[in-house]
Amino acid sequence: MQTITGLMTQYPLQVKSIKLISDKGKKATWSLATSTGTKILKKTPVSKQRLLFLLQAIRHLQKNGAPIPRMVATKDGNDYAEDSSGNCYVLSDAAEGNSPSYVTSDLLLIMKELGKFHLASRGFQSAYTTNEREHLGSWGRGYAKHLDQLERFKGMARRSSSEFERLYLLHADKFIEQGKEALHLIQGSPYTNWVNKVAIQKNLCHQDFAAANLIKTRQGLAIIDMDSLTFDLPARDIRKIFNKVMKKHGWSSSKAISMLRAYREVHPLSAEECSVIYADLLFPHLFYGLSSKYFNRRTEWNAPQTIQKLKSLITTDRERQQMLASWGSIINQS
Repeated sequence: MQTITGLMTQYPLQVKSIKLISDKGKKATWSLATSTGTKILKKTPVSKQRLLFLLQAIRHLQKNGAPIPRMVATKDGNDYAEDSSGNCYVLSDAAEGNSPSYVTSDLLLIMKELGKFHLASRGFQSAYTTNEREHLGSWGRGYAKHLDQLERFKGMARRSSSEFERLYLLHADKFIEQGKEALHLIQGSPYTNWVNKVAIQKNLCHQDFAAANLIKTRQGLAIIDMDSLTFDLPARDIRKIFNKVMKKHGWSSSKAISMLRAYREVHPLSAEECSVIYADLLFPHLFYGLSSKYFNRRTEWNAPQTIQKLKSLITTDRERQQMLASWGSIINQS
């Protein structure tokens, strides 16, 4: 705690106690009881240049009403502190509450807050252009790269006879075909038109707008992790939360209708834009993510739970396809 105690002398407050919440080496979080209330201190895993981009984006979002806890400035007026090793830290007010749930009305709150977040992000332009992690307009390249890797994994799987490899070879072609269809769809005008629109609007994506990064407070939801901000279509965040929720709680058209309706109540989407969301949901992101972790980091991911995750993805894919087959109806009812 000595490092944190010393670091906190850069701030205009008195620290009463320090509690470590998590430490992953490059990234760590502490809860601090201070003379001005409970604060959260985060050691950021990003470069200083990237951090400056994120801090500027956070200021823009807060100015436009996004519920991101207030950052505490150092005695010198900076939004971050630095230790003797060059690690950067950000201090914020603590958001009091619990993580929202995907199986209650909280899910609709999450979707509405996501829509508000995208609206609040519009018009942001950073003075720091080297670390924006911009994905806008790059989906085609990303899809093609992932499809190439799924083909390469087939070659790796043929050299082994483990259960994961056997299952992968049985089902990979089906997922690859889904990916090819998704790639074909985003090569059309709906994707290009939305990219051109967002290039003017300057829309930020959170990239992990999930329950773990939200706190349900008395005032509503608070957003607590901003490390992955990027410029991209709102569809990216919508696809990620759909996949996260439905992977855990089942693929359902009624759930898709209520989620999309809640989002569109605050952030209107055209039918053409919804067709881009369909393409991104059709691409086998979950299958690719698990396969990539297994084949590229086999020592970490060669475990029984990894095989169970693959079996679950295969088993629930029929549900996913049934939901996607009714996408036109989902759009009309949302």
